[in-house]
Amino acid sequence: MTQPNLAAYSEKQVLVTGGLGFMGFNLVRALQEVNARLSILSRSWPERPGSVESILAGVTFFKGDVRDPTVVDEAVIGCDVIFHLAGKSGSIASNASPLDDLDVNSRGMLTLLESCRRLNPSTKIVFPSSRLVYGTNAKLPATEATPTAPLSVYGIHKLAAEQYLLLYQRLYGVRASVLRITNPYGPFQSPEQNRYGIVNWFVHEAMHDRALTVYGKGAQLRDYVHVDDVVDAMLLAGVAPEADGRIFNVGSGRGVSFLAMAEHIIRSAGRGRVKHVEWPPNAALVETGDFVADTSLIGECLGWKAAIPLESGLEDVIAGYGKLME
Repeated sequence: MTQPNLAAYSEKQVLVTGGLGFMGFNLVRALQEVNARLSILSRSWPERPGSVESILAGVTFFKGDVRDPTVVDEAVIGCDVIFHLAGKSGSIASNASPLDDLDVNSRGMLTLLESCRRLNPSTKIVFPSSRLVYGTNAKLPATEATPTAPLSVYGIHKLAAEQYLLLYQRLYGVRASVLRITNPYGPFQSPEQNRYGIVNWFVHEAMHDRALTVYGKGAQLRDYVHVDDVVDAMLLAGVAPEADGRIFNVGSGRGVSFLAMAEHIIRSAGRGRVKHVEWPPNAALVETGDFVADTSLIGECLGWKAAIPLESGLEDVIAGYGKLME
């Protein structure tokens, strides 16, 4: 099929919830490049290198919580496309605080959907789900039909959010696309987000010549995908009618061991070291084993395929981090 034309975003009203987080900020920058009329809903205005105000010039900012119907109502009015990235992340953290995860991730999604149902039912919502909705010991590469059996409360709530979206499309016509993202990495992730951005956290630690902690032998395979590729997938899903009501895997389609990823960071950074430790009980509980995504469906429907190899992607992230340290 013909790849959707991203010029379609020009002058469209686009809302990014969680637009100052890792994926959100990268998405916002990409939307600026295609001349979308942008708004962000976020609880905070965090400090970032450089002037955030100048980077986000012309962006409408709604400061508030995605669980607050008042601010969400105001933010969704008139939006053509909504990228819903606001929420809590972290499988271990979700099992430790399940009610908090439920409140933020499930109530937040339903608050957004209810606002859209009442005030803007013709909008399109793109939602980043997770590989963590799948179970262990899946046949690899995993397709979208692979059985779902999450090991974390976080994974359960991602799966519930997917179903909320599809329900509101069936009942009320609020269009939705779901992207099950593997292990994203790239620029603009804050160090305090280390709970779920392990690749970027390892870059941070290596650049400070610290130990990179690897549980067990580190032989488990992961599918690492650069955030620029993820952003491209989200943008395509936002404007392609073929993506409405669909669930897609978004990953590189390549399995790399956890240890190999850490060792490549150390080689590229020229510092740091690997430290093997036993699996902590709370981490062992949510360990899914090997995972590689089959991305043929999004390729067939949207013409998308990850373009950035892990090695060069890591080297770019390390080079960018090095400039910040100068």
